[in-house]
Amino acid sequence: MKVYNINKGIGYASSGVEYAQMYRQELLAKIDVDDYYIFLDYISTNITVFTDLMNFPREKVINIYSYLSGRPIVESAYTVDDFLATIGDKYEIVSQDKKSVKVKVQGMDLVYQIWLLKNGLVDRVDRLEQGKLTECYDYDASLSNMQEFNDGKITRRVFYRLDGTVAFEQFYQDNEITVTFIEDHIIYGKLDFYMYFFDKLQIQKDDVVIVDRALEMIEAFLPAYAGKTRIMSVVHAEHFSEGTTEGDHVVWNNFYEYVFDHAEYFDAIIVSTERQRQILEKQLPNKTRIVTIPVGYVEKVVSKRNYDPYALVSASRLAIEKHLDVIVRAVAHAKKQLPKLTLDIYGEGTERQKLEQLIKELDAGDYIRLMGHKKMKGVYAKYGAYISASTSEGFGLSLLEATSESLPIIGVDVEYGNREFVQPGKSGILYEKSSIDELDQHLYKALIEFYQKGLENSGRKVAQKVAKGFLGSVVAKKWQKLLESK
Repeated sequence: MKVYNINKGIGYASSGVEYAQMYRQELLAKIDVDDYYIFLDYISTNITVFTDLMNFPREKVINIYSYLSGRPIVESAYTVDDFLATIGDKYEIVSQDKKSVKVKVQGMDLVYQIWLLKNGLVDRVDRLEQGKLTECYDYDASLSNMQEFNDGKITRRVFYRLDGTVAFEQFYQDNEITVTFIEDHIIYGKLDFYMYFFDKLQIQKDDVVIVDRALEMIEAFLPAYAGKTRIMSVVHAEHFSEGTTEGDHVVWNNFYEYVFDHAEYFDAIIVSTERQRQILEKQLPNKTRIVTIPVGYVEKVVSKRNYDPYALVSASRLAIEKHLDVIVRAVAHAKKQLPKLTLDIYGEGTERQKLEQLIKELDAGDYIRLMGHKKMKGVYAKYGAYISASTSEGFGLSLLEATSESLPIIGVDVEYGNREFVQPGKSGILYEKSSIDELDQHLYKALIEFYQKGLENSGRKVAQKVAKGFLGSVVAKKWQKLLESK
């Protein structure tokens, strides 16, 4: 039996889905499962840059483009000198730093911008003619693919085997796949390209396909493979719109709509909390197996005596839906009543610049810090509490990690993660969900209440008890039971 876990892309700012897969891989290793992690998106940067950060074993990573090119997942080994040797004409290096090398070909309006990885090896090379991007070359141990551009838009990609011969070509319009030429096949569109790949995997009836990101691919995969292999879908977020749902008319989260509309064809739908399972069972008209398995786990529960009770921590993608600006404003407000209060925010994302500006405007740089991306194991325990302003959480892996290191939590009173981990008034505070304009005031009041009740100290023991239900030995058995069932 093989277990295939389906995702789309991966990057530096990994989401909860990628972390859920990381935890799952570690759990499945405990029960000796032959598991693989498939990424369907085109990823320009060598995928090991991102998967290594998440501790995915390289032999378990399958990128659709590398797989169909017959290329193993290996780290980049191509040097700047390797590329310079291919130019052929006289050139000069006009600029160079840790991120890139700019090379101008003499006698021509031609520039190569060599983009570097952190280790100084080549990530990709842009070819610019008359200042316009015309081609881009991507590398691992050698040239893996070439991209062509017209007016800044991708039009064609050519993928190479290890011996340098062409494995396949792909053409694009408006950044969407139009046609793929591979072996003796002409494949039209993205979904048929996906199906060609899945057919190459030779998925067997006893195998398991776990879909983490169902959008797009599932519409092609399910009709072809339902009944021919075991298919499961994981719900990573709020699965419906509570505000627009009326009676029996459920407005599904569009990421899961196709799954729920065809739920009877899935061997299981996996949710992370009992509360979500109960709600979903009532909403689905057909009898469908819904299983609760936490998306994460902990190896042990950490108790640390030396911690700063007034040091707050938050960890997530720096994304607009996480409402990190709300946290910054609330902490800045509470600082007047709680002068020892500090806040560290871990993670990277598109909102970083806005957050930096907000911290500057509030003159809060001395006590609010953006810490960047970091592996958080062992970090939480030095803080006094975990703080969140997210109004929608499927589970909240960062909440689990924080709870396992004895942190009480201050979060919005919403399904599902916060209510799963917080015993209100004992292991933290749940504050009212409201409009975003009012949310920082509710969080400010929750902060004051948290310290008035002394939860920065008493809440730690309660958090430890909660965390014991998520030990790896407990969660691994749940996976084993599901995968062994027919």
